[in-house]
Amino acid sequence: MFNLKRDTPWFFQYLENYYHVFLDVRFNNGANIQKNVKFSVEINLQGFEGLLFYMYKPEIKKIKFNLYRHSADQAYTIENLDLILTKGRINPLDFVIIPFGYFKDEHQFNLDIRSKEVESSFDLYAWAPSNLYKHVKSVIRIANQYSELIPIDDYRGFYFQFSSSFKGNETGRLFDLINLLVDLDKVVDEIDNSPLFEAMDSEIKSLVSKSNEFLFELCQRSVPLDIKNILRELERLKFNIDSLSKEEIFNWLDDLITYYSQRR
Repeated sequence: MFNLKRDTPWFFQYLENYYHVFLDVRFNNGANIQKNVKFSVEINLQGFEGLLFYMYKPEIKKIKFNLYRHSADQAYTIENLDLILTKGRINPLDFVIIPFGYFKDEHQFNLDIRSKEVESSFDLYAWAPSNLYKHVKSVIRIANQYSELIPIDDYRGFYFQFSSSFKGNETGRLFDLINLLVDLDKVVDEIDNSPLFEAMDSEIKSLVSKSNEFLFELCQRSVPLDIKNILRELERLKFNIDSLSKEEIFNWLDDLITYYSQRR
């Protein structure tokens, strides 16, 4: 397990209620000079249907983000990403991917960081929040810690796989994330009374436009994603039912009913 420790955690403290993947990327600044470098993130996420949101901080007062519609077995590269390297030998970068949608039981996640200018390496962690089992009476809880993803090596090459506790976020929660970005855009630094980040107006408007377009397309599906998520939770209950008491089963079902009734 992994506890995120940064001198300036910036937006990560706001993401604890979202299932997300955290990339701890390290760029080797061999020249030991300050410069702007380009890099890309290659993603091959098989067995996932929905939307992928990414977010990172290329320099002190800037946040970059975007949204992609992802269909099963799709692979693509997020290109032309940039980062201001400092004069330190190793430059860390926090990069987050937030999925909104549905993971199949058999899924596979391949990821790589590429740059023609500098060498890089990364570790990958998954965060599963305790949104569902939030009541005191709940028996089963998801630990609020990052779980390291270990690459699996077989004839298909290195790939990662999420545990059963990791799920895609409900697509409707994408607008909660947009509101979070709007709030961050208004944050003022207490020291010099200036915006903590550069203005994100145009980027947020573009994100809202994409969200409306993608969510409308997803709503045309015969089975809503929320229903699929409920079925997955009931399946988890079925596999654990032999080890639970009658009271524990009722508590689990009560949590399900309470949580999803509030989503209406």
